Amino acid sequence: MKQPISLFANYSPKFLVSDFNILKVEDFFNDVGKDTLNKNQKVDFYTIFLVTEDIGRHTIDYKDYYYSKGTVLAIRKDQFQRFHINKNVKGYLLFFNEEFLNRFLNDEEVSSTLQMFNELLASPKTQLEKKEFEKALKIIKEIEDENSRLSDSYSLKIIRSSLHILITLIHRVKTKGINKVQLTNYLKEFIKFQNLLEKEFNNSKKVNFYSEKLGFSSKKLNSIVNYVANKSAKSFIDDVIIIKAKKDLLHSSLSVKEIAYKLGFKDPTNFFKYFKKNTSFTPESYKKRYKK
Repeated sequence: MKQPISLFANYSPKFLVSDFNILKVEDFFNDVGKDTLNKNQKVDFYTIFLVTEDIGRHTIDYKDYYYSKGTVLAIRKDQFQRFHINKNVKGYLLFFNEEFLNRFLNDEEVSSTLQMFNELLASPKTQLEKKEFEKALKIIKEIEDENSRLSDSYSLKIIRSSLHILITLIHRVKTKGINKVQLTNYLKEFIKFQNLLEKEFNNSKKVNFYSEKLGFSSKKLNSIVNYVANKSAKSFIDDVIIIKAKKDLLHSSLSVKEIAYKLGFKDPTNFFKYFKKNTSFTPESYKKRYKK
């Protein structure tokens, strides 16, 4: 889509002003055409999808996630998502840009908050237990009430504070019982690496290229990535490249050769070998099996 944000932003002008909005899922399903929702949509904002009633399915980056009451789906910006409409499903959709949080939180808090949406670190799906669900739903209803009025300059500040609490609550559930990422310099440096990789992936796939640009050794970069993502820096780079390759194979009209060049492979044969090594599929066989 040329303007992917239109799926949600044009639904309400408020988003264009405040970088935030909240919708009831049932209203959204009724108001937006089935043909639109049933297609893969790429959106450039963050989405929280909380289910309050019934069951269903939601596709994120071509992977299906089945949900029920108490399920939270955290969808990062620039991911593809597809709605499978069930008119009986009820819940809430909250969507926002990082700019919305930047006006309230410091850089470190924003970075930590957005890790909940990082599909390379954890599943987009979180299942809340009864007490956690009740807490989350109470916060969301308070946000909904404040957003419906936006009565003064304090409204958005209150919404930002409530959203931060909601995300922190979900993040705590997601990381419960797991020795996960904490607010440390490693996290901050990992995010810098991930952002740099998103910009430079087609220029280099070598660890030392990124460590030099970040100003430290390859050994240190490996330690950072291993601490945060539990894998080597090279494995993380490969994961990002493969995700981008899969998206292009399934969603674009580009040939395999064109995708290879887009991803920075000078010889398409090298892309063929790289993709097969990391997925056990050839690019063509993967496309044939999963493209619908």
